[in-house]
Amino acid sequence: MMKTNLGLYVHIPFCERKCDYCDFNSGCYSKTIQKKYLDSLLSEIKLESNFYNDYILDTIFIGGGTPSLLSVEEITQLVESINENFHISNDLEFTIEVNPNSANLEKLRAYRKLGINRISIGAQSFVDEELKLLGRLHNRADIYKLVELAKEVGFININLDLMTSIPKQTFDSFKYSLDEALDLDIQHISAYSLIIEEDTPFGDMYAQGKDLNLPTEDEDREIYHFLVNKLNEFKFNQYEISNFAKTGFECRHNIKYWRCSDYLGIGLGAHSRIQDLRMENYDNIMEYIDNLSNGARATKNNQVLSKLDQINEKIIMGIRMNRGLSIEEINSEFEIDFINDYSNEINKNIEKGYIEIVDDAIKLTSLGSDFSNIVELDFYRLED
Repeated sequence: MMKTNLGLYVHIPFCERKCDYCDFNSGCYSKTIQKKYLDSLLSEIKLESNFYNDYILDTIFIGGGTPSLLSVEEITQLVESINENFHISNDLEFTIEVNPNSANLEKLRAYRKLGINRISIGAQSFVDEELKLLGRLHNRADIYKLVELAKEVGFININLDLMTSIPKQTFDSFKYSLDEALDLDIQHISAYSLIIEEDTPFGDMYAQGKDLNLPTEDEDREIYHFLVNKLNEFKFNQYEISNFAKTGFECRHNIKYWRCSDYLGIGLGAHSRIQDLRMENYDNIMEYIDNLSNGARATKNNQVLSKLDQINEKIIMGIRMNRGLSIEEINSEFEIDFINDYSNEINKNIEKGYIEIVDDAIKLTSLGSDFSNIVELDFYRLED
């Protein structure tokens, strides 16, 4: 019997220093807590694998936090545990997130030996002043060195994360960062706008009325449209609002999220989506460790998604992708007449110039990409 494809996400919550903007489930933990967490992670991998005998992993993504803080011995133990407990596809995309200040030649060689074939580098900016303002521990030279080493050991699928709306960032400073990234001849760029989140140093400063010297919304959109046009000029395919890749290097793991495919999350605060079931792990590290130490699963909240929940998610995720939301696909999957059932939302957003129908798909226009959150809210429906 043919097995169903499954994506696996593994969360490493350790940070050398928490960035001032970050609200991810990560932090600076003692070596004792880190050891207990990694033991619990291995226990969860073994425990959860029992429920997925009919699945085969075709994407793995180790994220964080800072996974590159793990020693060679630790990452080896982790990957070997995944290989021993899950069925692995021969056509595997295997990503690990790395920070320029915590990866070295020894670790990169170990990644390649373990079958990791894609790295995602948290560059954020090539302007040292901007990196300091964000609380990053690396500089421009560190990014260049890491990419050079990654290529040296054989990586041919490299992503760089870039950030817009950074304090004191200007159009010219972002242009400089993008030019630097392109000079490195990499295969993928993810570009995200900084969001000021509560319970972060930036959030606290913002709440106190302190000036963070952020670009205006208009300046940020100018930067975004420059980014789209520049990357198109360099043959990067924009396949999702914030993601750009050379042909054949689109992130298959992240596409699972946007296409509402099955994925399993392992680790602190990780989320899973298996068919119509959404699961969430404990987000307190001691609760997570204690549950697994006692032989219990790490999930704290399971939700069976209603048909409307699934349609909402399909629409919201689908229109983020440049391929658009396939009308034929959503009609077939949910036995609906999307054009008729959502005629008010469709007509309203077409009139505003936010969406268009092309080749039987609902797609955001260039203007619509600036207002994607509004479009998503328009299509989101509540249960009766």
